Amino acid sequence: MWTFVITVAATVLIYLLFAGFERWGVRSHWAITINYYVAAILGWNLAGGASALTSTVEAPWLGPLAILGLAFYPLFRLTARCSQELGVSVATISTKLSMAIPVLVFALFDGWHLVHWGQWCGLALAFPAVWLSAQGPATAPQRSGSPGLSSAWMPVVMFLGSGTIDLMFGWHSAHPSLDLPGMRMAFASVPFTLGALVGTLDQIRGQKGWPSLRDLAGGTVLGVVNFGSLYFLLLAFDAGFFERTLVVPLLNLSVIVVATLAGALLLSDIPHAKARWGVALATASIGLMMWFGR
Repeated sequence: MWTFVITVAATVLIYLLFAGFERWGVRSHWAITINYYVAAILGWNLAGGASALTSTVEAPWLGPLAILGLAFYPLFRLTARCSQELGVSVATISTKLSMAIPVLVFALFDGWHLVHWGQWCGLALAFPAVWLSAQGPATAPQRSGSPGLSSAWMPVVMFLGSGTIDLMFGWHSAHPSLDLPGMRMAFASVPFTLGALVGTLDQIRGQKGWPSLRDLAGGTVLGVVNFGSLYFLLLAFDAGFFERTLVVPLLNLSVIVVATLAGALLLSDIPHAKARWGVALATASIGLMMWFGR
């Protein structure tokens, strides 16, 4: 149980850090780049070091996973921006409800009859939940007369991007090669490594100078927390406290609720009226998928 609680806490802390970076003078683009270096180093060391690297090069899933890793940095930067401009609750709903996408795709391939009607109701609620959470007042500059229009695209892109990543991870995570010692950690370290490289190229291309001490500190903390959320999630799967099919939906539901409360209490990030409906629909969506997916 404690592994699950730590996973929730670490995941929520990622969004709180994003929301706080601007207030603390930490540049998100540098912090995210450093974060991926820290997470990659931790991952490869726990995977087995050089031997894990050698095995990964020969793995059939390396190519698709490397391509997937190219999206990690820009998507994480978008998550940081969304947390800062639209709020922690909006960012968590957009990323955590993205589980609806792999559920829908796998249902298409595995057979519609295997999906309970309650799960379909949960999937249907996911889309209006994301849209509602993106509506209403936003702190971002408005480019038109429609409230929130200039920023409403961010949660939608995060939803689609995170869902695609979850889909690809789920698609390749059942490969027999991942049963070898350390390979699951190596599997997770590949996109971390690509995220670090893409981030570095972005800093060079944008001529953004060197990271400050604040950037280094923020990126290191974010990297440890980011890696910890993955590490303890793997432990939570192995602990067997919950059924494996319940771990991710229950985690996502817990993150949305806890992050919304933490944002309100710690950062005075109070969701507006439409976003509160988004939180309610997100809770109902994941609850239905979790309850009828047992």
